[in-house]
Amino acid sequence: MRTKNKRIVRYKKPLNINIGMIILTLVFLYLGINCIIYLSRDKISIYEVTKGQSEEIAGIATTGIALRTENVTNAPASGYINYYIKEGTKVSVGNTLYTIDENGDFSERLENAAENDSMLTNENLSEIKTDISKFVSSYDSKKFDEVYDFKYNLDATLLENINLNNLSTINESITANGGAALSLNKADRSGIVEFYIDGYEGLTNDKITDDLFDEKAYNKNPIKSGSSVESGKPIYKTIDNEEWEIVIPLTKKQAEDYKDTTVVDISFPSEGIKTSAYFSIIDNNGSKYGIIGLRRYMIQFAGDRFINIKIDSDTKEGLKVPKTAIVKKDYYEIPIDYITNGGDTSDEGFMKEEIVNNETKSVFVAASIVSRNDTICYVETSDKLQKGDVIAKPNSTDRYQIDKTEKLAGVYNVNTGYTTFRYVKILSEKNGYYIVESGSKYGLQVYDQIVLNASLVKENQVIFK
Repeated sequence: MRTKNKRIVRYKKPLNINIGMIILTLVFLYLGINCIIYLSRDKISIYEVTKGQSEEIAGIATTGIALRTENVTNAPASGYINYYIKEGTKVSVGNTLYTIDENGDFSERLENAAENDSMLTNENLSEIKTDISKFVSSYDSKKFDEVYDFKYNLDATLLENINLNNLSTINESITANGGAALSLNKADRSGIVEFYIDGYEGLTNDKITDDLFDEKAYNKNPIKSGSSVESGKPIYKTIDNEEWEIVIPLTKKQAEDYKDTTVVDISFPSEGIKTSAYFSIIDNNGSKYGIIGLRRYMIQFAGDRFINIKIDSDTKEGLKVPKTAIVKKDYYEIPIDYITNGGDTSDEGFMKEEIVNNETKSVFVAASIVSRNDTICYVETSDKLQKGDVIAKPNSTDRYQIDKTEKLAGVYNVNTGYTTFRYVKILSEKNGYYIVESGSKYGLQVYDQIVLNASLVKENQVIFK
């Protein structure tokens, strides 16, 4: 009986693999991992754009100090100086700008030539009448010294109308009679020329102090035609940049009211000019100053150091966008004169030059122009229009190579399910929000959906709402 039991062999059950259970396990594992990833990553929140308006802040009417890039040129020799370009006009390198003669003979003969030979055209007379009219309308009896400045400007206008050929004739006459030779000098750089020195040249906003706003202590030294100058002393300055600043003093309340402001609407009462400008606040040794940054109108105020200015106090209406939604993107900066329309369409773009079979041809390239002013437009970058490309100016031989870029503010729109950059023009700020322009061609509309925190995503990223 025992021998029989030893012959019994146990039967092994075959291994049954349940494919369904394996698949179900893998599915649960996949879902679990994704849940962990989802719970641990930063949340991408969506914000629906609504209408909004800024809080009204009291305006500021004050006098500011103009800061510009001013390059001073010193006299190459001692003598009597005469200018042949009107102050406040633009010169190019190589333009005849001034003469210096050692003993004043040339200056005397030049005055005689101006009295006896020069003729003023109707255009010259009209320009002088306009200058006089502007001066009379803005005249302030408390600033009588401005009368002398105005006289010097009129003198410069008259001298500008003397033909430079007469200068050579007079110089030859003086030299032939044994007189001192004339030093005829040309502009050493291009820009707006001014014939006064006040000690504020080279001043930057971080060096501003309260005492610099004291106009009674201000000393403006005009350099007049016919006056004596010393070698190595300043004789004129050139302003070669349209970017400039106006620094204004702020009270504690004004500094608090405008602490979050980056753009302001300003006006210049003396010129009747209104525009928008960048704005920031600095603290110099406990004193608060507002910095108004401009890219236009510099030439109108090149002769002024103290400028009356007003920051307007109007309420801005537009679209309400959280500050966290704002991101910046590079756009091409192109002169507005190069914009054209392509063929039979109304699309705006540029005539791009391409080399085909060793021949240069102009091909129309449509472009997304998101913003523009009187001189510059901002164009979205694309494969068809790249840095280094050359574009042609319509009805002209002028060419422009695309090079400059500017960072513009925008948001990521997700109406289509993926992030699309949309340019926005910021009008004002309000408690963690920007008020941006509505209704622009490439901008935002009410009820558009945008990414709340732009730093968490990239352009063209798929968003699961």
